[in-house]
Amino acid sequence: MLVLVVVLFFGAAELCSSRNTSFSCTEREREALLKFKLCFLDPSHMLSSWKGNDCCEWRGVGCDKNNEYVVSLQLRGSVSDRLYSYFIDDQQPQLHLIDHVEEVVSSLLKLRYLEHLDLSNNNFSDNLIPPSFGLMKQLRYLNLSFAQFRGRIPGELGNITRLHVLDLSHNYYGRLKVDDDIQWISRLSSLQQLDMSGNSFHGPIPIFLQNMTSLTFLDMSGANLSLASSNLFQVLGMLPSLSQLSLSSCSLRNCHLPSHNHALNFTLLGNIQHLDLSANFFQGPIPIFFQNMTSLIFLYFYNNQLSGSIPDSVGQLSKLESIDLFGNQLSGSIPDSIGQLSKLESIDLSDNQLNGSIPDSIGQLSKLESIYLFGNQLSGSIPDSIGQLSKLERIDLSGNRLSGSIPDSIGQLSKLEIIDLFDNRLSGSIPDSIGQLSKLESIYLFGNRLSGSIPDSIGQLSKLESIYLSGNRLSGSIPDSIGQLFKLESMYLSDNRLSGSIPDSIGQLSKLESIDLSNNQLSGSIPANIRQLRKLEEIYLSGNQFGTRFPEWLQLQKTKIRVDLSNASISGPLPENISLMMPTLRGLYLANNLMNGSVPKSLCNLKYLSELDLSNNMFSGNIPKSLCNSKSLEFLDLSNNMLSESIPNCWRNDQSFYHIDLSSNNLSGLFPSTMAQLSSLIILHLNNNSLHGELHVALKNFTSLWILDLGENKFSGNLTSIVAGKIGNHSLKILRLRKNLVSSYIPLELCSLSQLQILDLADNNLTGMIPPCFGKFPIMVNATQFLQGTSLIYWDEATLMEVVKGRYLELTTTLRFEISIDLSSNNLTGSIPEELVFLKDLHILNLSWNHLSGKIPKKIGQMENLESLDFSKNGLLGAIPNSMSSLTKLSHLNLSYNNLSGLIPTGYQLQTLEDPTMYIGNPQLCGAPLLKRCSNDALPPTTTNFKDNDESALKRMWFYIVVMLGFAIGFWGVIGTLIFVKSWRYAYFQRVDDVQHWILVVITLKVVRFKKMFNGNPR
Repeated sequence: MLVLVVVLFFGAAELCSSRNTSFSCTEREREALLKFKLCFLDPSHMLSSWKGNDCCEWRGVGCDKNNEYVVSLQLRGSVSDRLYSYFIDDQQPQLHLIDHVEEVVSSLLKLRYLEHLDLSNNNFSDNLIPPSFGLMKQLRYLNLSFAQFRGRIPGELGNITRLHVLDLSHNYYGRLKVDDDIQWISRLSSLQQLDMSGNSFHGPIPIFLQNMTSLTFLDMSGANLSLASSNLFQVLGMLPSLSQLSLSSCSLRNCHLPSHNHALNFTLLGNIQHLDLSANFFQGPIPIFFQNMTSLIFLYFYNNQLSGSIPDSVGQLSKLESIDLFGNQLSGSIPDSIGQLSKLESIDLSDNQLNGSIPDSIGQLSKLESIYLFGNQLSGSIPDSIGQLSKLERIDLSGNRLSGSIPDSIGQLSKLEIIDLFDNRLSGSIPDSIGQLSKLESIYLFGNRLSGSIPDSIGQLSKLESIYLSGNRLSGSIPDSIGQLFKLESMYLSDNRLSGSIPDSIGQLSKLESIDLSNNQLSGSIPANIRQLRKLEEIYLSGNQFGTRFPEWLQLQKTKIRVDLSNASISGPLPENISLMMPTLRGLYLANNLMNGSVPKSLCNLKYLSELDLSNNMFSGNIPKSLCNSKSLEFLDLSNNMLSESIPNCWRNDQSFYHIDLSSNNLSGLFPSTMAQLSSLIILHLNNNSLHGELHVALKNFTSLWILDLGENKFSGNLTSIVAGKIGNHSLKILRLRKNLVSSYIPLELCSLSQLQILDLADNNLTGMIPPCFGKFPIMVNATQFLQGTSLIYWDEATLMEVVKGRYLELTTTLRFEISIDLSSNNLTGSIPEELVFLKDLHILNLSWNHLSGKIPKKIGQMENLESLDFSKNGLLGAIPNSMSSLTKLSHLNLSYNNLSGLIPTGYQLQTLEDPTMYIGNPQLCGAPLLKRCSNDALPPTTTNFKDNDESALKRMWFYIVVMLGFAIGFWGVIGTLIFVKSWRYAYFQRVDDVQHWILVVITLKVVRFKKMFNGNPR
């Protein structure tokens, strides 16, 4: 009997085993899956396991509990930064459709029990979603997000009425109407999660949503819901199960928020756990209804325009784990109640206008992992309680006004990975306890007032990758322990007061890529073992005192490296065989040293060299022609040396130069015409040399030029050769030809340089009149409109020698803001064009030492940003306009040696200009600051203020108007009546006749009486 039972047991087991083997997904479904596989290119081998009979074991395939039917396909592709790439990436798991998309659905329809389908993050090559998807009525989960579908969403999807989850986010559906094109969703009554984010829907919030009572998750981020009515939240309030709501970037405004609590369904408030209303246009204070959202876990309201203070009631949100209010206009202090959020893990209040101190209560947030408060106006010290945040991983308090020292308690943050306190007013020393932060990866303390030495304990930060301590007051030597930071990639210690030598241990930092020790007081030799740093790409050592010779360690450097040893007291020549010693050199900065000799010809052989700065040295000889062969050089500065002979004329259009500065040398010869072939050239300085010849017509071929400086040479010819072509394609911003021999009139074509902001043609032989069109330079008329958004990439490197307020100055950081015209020391004639007064953003105007005549423009006061004005040594006559007193920014004025007369205007800025020499040479001028007093004839009728004169003129004008109106009313009141009323007219003229007759009778009687008297007859 026992044997029979055993036989039966093993027989049944064998039967079950054979049954499971035979029915491990049906043959029909296996063939359907293989057909599905053939529809795709699979470069990353996502479907490589799809072989053999047991399809339930294939990757991404899920079967029911009996392994008979396929119920799930989980074929999500990669989530990469190239979600919309049309290129196949073998490194990222992703399927690429190569067949008709209808074939895909056809094969899926054979999986009759399929309930879960995820094809997201694959590439469906911009195909439409097939309507046949609607036949898969058994589906409960459908995810087609990030799948590169395009066009209209088929309404047939509304037939999948059993769906619980639908994700169609981030595709190319086009500009669909919310209330029309997705109306089919209303048929999905069982839907619990709906994600339509990242698409171009527009219109009001769909009314049908209020009937989807099972919906727990709704994400329509990116849809334009600006047309949604004020009942937005009332519609959402009809969703009693809703717990996650995302409406980011939906163009929502205040009208979409309820104005008071009773306008909301409190069930909605109580259930919402995740609320994202970021990147909209909400203004005003934080809505009060948030205090009732007691289930809230995540609150994202960043990038709006919220103002006012953060309410104390925020402490009532006891379940809150993450709050993000970044990028608003919130003010006031951080409420102390923030410490009541015991479950808070992340807080971001950065980029607002918060002030006051950081509350001590922040130390009560025991679960806090990240805190971002950067870009506010917070003051006071960092609270010592911050050391209680034992789970803190990231802290960013940068860009505030924090003062005091860094608390020692910061060393208790054992999980801290990033600390960012830059751009504050922190003082004191770096606490030694910082060495206890064993997980620290990045430390940013630059731009403070920290003093003392760098603690030795910093060498204990074994995971440190970046250290930024620049721009402080640190002193002492660089600790030798810094060589223990084996993972360090970036080290910036510039602009401090560090002294001593660079420690040899720095050669142990095998992962170091960038090091900046510039502008300290370091001395001694540079360690030779720096050559061991195989990943080093940038080393900045300028502004120190390193030896007297070109460093030998550079000669064996193998990486593509940028080296800055400017102002480092290096002398001697540059090695002639530098291309062999440093073949991978990428950038070399040796400015402001004592180097001499010639510029090595082998520089052109450095195939990676893109930046070369040898300025302010004593290099002599000629400029090597080999530079014309360099295809990698982009930045070349050989200025302020003793280079001589002519500039090579061998430049080619396949070179990459954008900046060339050969100024302040002893160069001679003609302008190199081939230089105009450098199509990418932005900045060209050839000033302060002895170049001669006519301005070459090739100059007009510079198509990208911003700055052209040919000043202090001996160029002749006329300006037409420059401006008649496409110079800068109207992008030229600075044209400087000061102190040459240019002799011509000023061509009208100069006015076509629409980006011009500095024009310096001083000290030439220009003749004729100043063109009236000078009053139309766009930037000089309205700098804000045209300079806003201008790229800074080239301005940061640009410099210019310019006469500012009568003195030579080198403009550097302020150059991009300078706007000036200097036509002084020429032979210009005629009057100053009235149109110049339209240049309201002009800073400097110098027309001195010419032969100008006529009067100073009467409305010169409109040039409201003028800082320097020089009309001296001309033949100007008449009075100084009263409007000049409105130049409130004027700090330099010279009107000397003209024929001006009358009283010098006073008031506003003119009263601060007390130097009488600015009016000397005008014998008919009087009044302060001159000692000559004015006679009554020279005094103005009432006031010297042109605004008061304007008011008087206005009063006179109204007086005349009233008089004329009175006359008109009186005249037409009489004459009009006589014209239009006949009886009055007859009576009037009858009365006139009677008066006339009476007068005639009286006169006749008088005449008769007089005759009798003269004839002697008695009366």
